Amino acid sequence: MRWAGGRGVRVYVVRERGGPDFPEGIDLGLIRGVVQNLDGYVHAALAYLRASLLADPGLFGLSVDHVTAYEGLEPHGLPLSEPELTFRTGDEWDLRFAEDSMPICDPYGIIVTFDRDRPVRVEDLSEAEDA
Repeated sequence: MRWAGGRGVRVYVVRERGGPDFPEGIDLGLIRGVVQNLDGYVHAALAYLRASLLADPGLFGLSVDHVTAYEGLEPHGLPLSEPELTFRTGDEWDLRFAEDSMPICDPYGIIVTFDRDRPVRVEDLSEAEDA
């Protein structure tokens, strides 16, 4: 799968160990819709991240002084790259940016969780442990 700039995007479908490849509850229509409008979802995630960063810079490991550098940026100006999609049963799915220069993104990136078409939260992976 490719997004703007022709770069590849990984798509994951989470399933139980030993379960079917596409378990009941995986919404193939949702996956298809996200993949077909990937640029729109990336933009929505970036806009949500920017708004979240401006509202709570501490969550991102930034001081209020550092926020001014982000205030004038458009969402696509955020230093995020390498988007990945993860789908599971239910309506929520994740768009993870694997690369960024903000402290919250070290070492595993940052996740924006969507409820179908709407971004609903930011997941801090900075304290996550290797699986």
